[in-house]
Amino acid sequence: MYTIGVYINMIRTRLAGVEIGADFTFFALVAMFSALDTTGLAMMSLAVCLIHEAGHLLFMRKKPESIVFRGGGIRIKASDDSVLVLAAGSLTNLAMFLIFYSAYPMFAVMNLVIGVFNLLPIGCLDGSKLLMLFVPEKVMRVINVIAIIAVIALVILYEVNFTILAVILYVTAVDFFVRM
Repeated sequence: MYTIGVYINMIRTRLAGVEIGADFTFFALVAMFSALDTTGLAMMSLAVCLIHEAGHLLFMRKKPESIVFRGGGIRIKASDDSVLVLAAGSLTNLAMFLIFYSAYPMFAVMNLVIGVFNLLPIGCLDGSKLLMLFVPEKVMRVINVIAIIAVIALVILYEVNFTILAVILYVTAVDFFVRM
């Protein structure tokens, strides 16, 4: 079910017939961000990611096979990969942005960033999965490479937060090794 080496240290359980797993990298990343975070944004960003995934779950017609928490994000394995389900996470984040913008601007902006970030056509992000519904796999690989180069160029040229570059490279590497 899982690639050996990527998910070697995982805690697993079943809840209501759904396998719930947590990879060592998830705990390591949460611990690292919590230890280094002086702003309180680490836990807020985790909450925003959970809201994103809850958006996917709300629009699924069938319950998922598994939900795995890992350092690169949360992966829901389900048979329902419709356009609505794939877009639901980002749409939920965008709705949270609109709802909370005036009362909690930082929480709202984090929702906007996570929602838009997940629409990028890179690796295993929602944007890539959405495009795969309409574009052949060979074309999708080219789009992935172009998107990665474009994001790296934007980060370098406009001195955007280095964390964005690190996350994109990490997501791309995880996606590459999972596909091997």
